[in-house]
Amino acid sequence: MCNTETSRRSVLCGIAGSTIAVGGVEGVRSTDRQAPADHEIYIVLGGGAGLRSRLESAGFEVLHALADGSVFIIQGPAGKEDELRSLAAVADAVTNETFALGEIERNERDIERGDEALSEEQWDNQLIRAERAHERATGAGTTLAVIDSGVSFAHPDLRSQVDTDRSRLVRDARIRSGTDSVTVASGPQNPLSRLNPIETTTQALATDVDGHGTHVAGIAAASRGDTGVVGVAPDASVVSLRTMFFDPVLEDGESTYGRLIGSIADILIAIDYAVEIGVDVVNASLRTIQPGDSRAFAAFRRVIQHAIENGTLIVVSAGNDFLDLDRVARYVLPADVSGAVAVGATGRTDTRVLFSNYGDAIDVAAPGSGILSTVPNRLYYESLYRRKPGTSMAAPQVAGLACLLREIDPDLHPRRVEQAIEMGAIELSGESTSGLGAGRIDAPAAIEQIAGQP
Repeated sequence: MCNTETSRRSVLCGIAGSTIAVGGVEGVRSTDRQAPADHEIYIVLGGGAGLRSRLESAGFEVLHALADGSVFIIQGPAGKEDELRSLAAVADAVTNETFALGEIERNERDIERGDEALSEEQWDNQLIRAERAHERATGAGTTLAVIDSGVSFAHPDLRSQVDTDRSRLVRDARIRSGTDSVTVASGPQNPLSRLNPIETTTQALATDVDGHGTHVAGIAAASRGDTGVVGVAPDASVVSLRTMFFDPVLEDGESTYGRLIGSIADILIAIDYAVEIGVDVVNASLRTIQPGDSRAFAAFRRVIQHAIENGTLIVVSAGNDFLDLDRVARYVLPADVSGAVAVGATGRTDTRVLFSNYGDAIDVAAPGSGILSTVPNRLYYESLYRRKPGTSMAAPQVAGLACLLREIDPDLHPRRVEQAIEMGAIELSGESTSGLGAGRIDAPAAIEQIAGQP
């Protein structure tokens, strides 16, 4: 599904995944890892030609060298952070951490039927004028990577969009493809425990285990048809990079309940993989809250900067923590990282929705309340479509818009793409509008920033 035009995109498509080893099995429990139980995964910052050999000589296995060898993902005995920091050419080292998906977007509601066109129900697309933008661009020839809970390969609005050959599971610092035993949600999340009932099934490793990723992908790139919804970039290709998985935490009789989690190392690996295969835009609708002295911040910064330098725009959700990011002594990653396009959420009246994080770190906003999009009904959903709120739903509108701009100019630098989106945004004023960057996106106005008036 690579574009054949002579551009950065076509050159990188030719080497897609050529140096990536795949394979392996996803276990039912998070403890079913390839590493010994007394080993940890570490994120190491450093550089120099000799760092890999120093790490290996110290007894660590190098799993990935990211961002031109400035970030290493390694595996070794637990409790060795200080030893790693003492090695020559190591700037810092931190043990990998897991985190749960932000919870607000999991309050699902308003099931929609899929036997008719639902574009009239997409108030968000109407507000950002996506249909008018489609007169000039639809995302044709562009590729969007969705780092999330997976994307349905079978949904009628997405099956022609998903690049199954390059989609991957990234878990425990391993990149895998193929079909195997996978733990999926078998019912909705309990609002008190915030756990889902889970079960084991056989499916493609990169396909959705929860519904969140499919919803995100549909907002950005659902295809146009006689039924269903329409994405902001309906002709863009989608690469599913599943980094989230269910961690079983409770057994109640014959039922097992789990929490959807991911890890920092896996997110970094997924971003780097997306850059390697030449995607135009990455959407990461997830966040981890870290202390103000977080060592993970520098790792995100290096990997995101490497992505930008190599032509890939990174779009991330602001987070749903009700936080003024200017007043908290914590990082919300990756939204707080300069270079990533951090997206806040607005409602129908162009005011900030209550749950959205805000502050100087936010670059732009998009609709994020009651957004209608795709879900995989092979899980517990009763329909192919559902409304969900969250900054997770705002971010893919910006990612889709970025694909429209990249169709018009495939070699447009990521910083210029971001600039066009921000310059075309509608400036917001009044109560509950501060801390949303340049304002709420407007698709035709962004296109005009690079292509002029039609």
